[in-house]
Amino acid sequence: MHAMADISTGSEITQFAASLNLVKAEISNALDQAAAQLDVYSENGNAENLRGFLEEVQQVRGTFKMLDFRAGERLCEELAETGRAVRNRGVSESTLNAFTRSIVFLKRYVDSVVSGEPVAPSLLIPTINLVRRERREKPLPEAYFFLVNLRPKLDAPTADPQAANLPFRRVRQLYQLGLIGLIRGHGRRGPLQVMQRATRRFEMASRGGASWLFWYVVNGALEALAQESFEMTSQRLTLLGTLDRQVRRIQDTKGACFNEKQPDWLLKEFVYLIALAEPETELLLRLQNQFRVEKEIRETALAATRARLSGPDLSALESLSEALQDELQSVKDLVDLFERTDISDANFSEFLTSLTRIGDTLQVANQQEASERTLALVARLKEKGGAGLSADMAFVADEIIHIEQAMRALTHTGLDQGTLVDPVSLSEAKIAVLSESMTALTMIKRAVAAYIDSNGDKLHIRNIGKSMIDVAGAMMFLERPDVHDMLLELNRFVARNVLGSDLPPKDAQMEALADALTAIEYFLDSMVGHSAGSEEALNLARESIGHLRK
Repeated sequence: MHAMADISTGSEITQFAASLNLVKAEISNALDQAAAQLDVYSENGNAENLRGFLEEVQQVRGTFKMLDFRAGERLCEELAETGRAVRNRGVSESTLNAFTRSIVFLKRYVDSVVSGEPVAPSLLIPTINLVRRERREKPLPEAYFFLVNLRPKLDAPTADPQAANLPFRRVRQLYQLGLIGLIRGHGRRGPLQVMQRATRRFEMASRGGASWLFWYVVNGALEALAQESFEMTSQRLTLLGTLDRQVRRIQDTKGACFNEKQPDWLLKEFVYLIALAEPETELLLRLQNQFRVEKEIRETALAATRARLSGPDLSALESLSEALQDELQSVKDLVDLFERTDISDANFSEFLTSLTRIGDTLQVANQQEASERTLALVARLKEKGGAGLSADMAFVADEIIHIEQAMRALTHTGLDQGTLVDPVSLSEAKIAVLSESMTALTMIKRAVAAYIDSNGDKLHIRNIGKSMIDVAGAMMFLERPDVHDMLLELNRFVARNVLGSDLPPKDAQMEALADALTAIEYFLDSMVGHSAGSEEALNLARESIGHLRK
């Protein structure tokens, strides 16, 4: 069995973590170098830096291959393939962003494995797909690295003689009702119960046919998704949308397609959801035993790790999503008005303006595909005018549903709005973050001092980039984006002017770097309440950073 292809026991996780720990320093160093090369490339566009980035990625890929870490190896392959595909025409901002996020995520993933946190290869799938999207490749499914026997020996039930009497259209409407509820965020348990009601009937109707196993598994998977621990990610919403196409085929063929076997990749996706579930019901317990996935890691553990790997607070995305939903509601209200009355020039103009605003906002939020779809709809409507909209209303309504589904990707982690952090716990968390940040800054300062004392031995500061980025991330948690930006600028200076340059920086610049770090450390100390003069410290840091630019 592959070490990480299908982690199913604690011993396998421990064994892999031990192996990874032996080469963790080598991996971290290579990823830091890759990030530094990428940062320099973003500044000067030099192809040598892009080649340096790809070489570091290939080095990490070789290490992962030696460890039989298929998911990590695949991510490196996707980075290399995308890098080769775009290097001749120049790397876009979107691709640079995908590369940077991949390196950061991969470093966090390795740290999680070594520290013993629960992990699974599926956690890397969204990052892999982020890179694949830059080449316009189809996304990999969540269960891509999951290994399971899809043909267990089961006693299939006999055919139901009443199957032909199933009201196919109405049962499909049940499924779609639940799916739309999920897409629009109307809770989770209720919509899933409605969808499961439909799939139970499909399971009964398919008995005796080639697709019975598929619908039997789907029924269990929806039961799994209804558990509180499961996050309704955008990828899982897409999976349920794909299932709707199978549901539609049942309606179109009046059940004849129950005699057709469903795609194995789709079946595996639903088996994987069952594997992640707590065996709280008889159906889930039976399915886990039949497919022999009782020892798989659970979604409860993965959700916690997924949140830590994702990093930043999602409150801003929540606000953005709410604003988009409000804008989209006004668009839907106008569509409703257009269906009942004539379309005036003013209303049509307002309709296009709202859609354009949604498209632009989605682009800023890095939802490229949804943005392109929205703006393409705007372009089509502008070309046809108000009269064309009347004739094209069904298409427009369908497109708006797709856009609404895509918008869910902004907040796909399924935050529980009823759960609030009490002020005492939040205060304790802030103190802990400050303490860790100050410790990290002390280590960074020592590394810079050692670099200066050694007459420019880069070995002393080769790995401080990760620490700077970690502290910068902590500043976002502490709601200090100004300090976050300062730390990132200091990190860029080290990567570009120290690590990425053959010429040593000026002594005055290194002193300015040390001054800025000291000032930021002082500022953090003032946040704990141990000293005063926080704004003066920040002014000193800003002034010191200004000297770095000279």
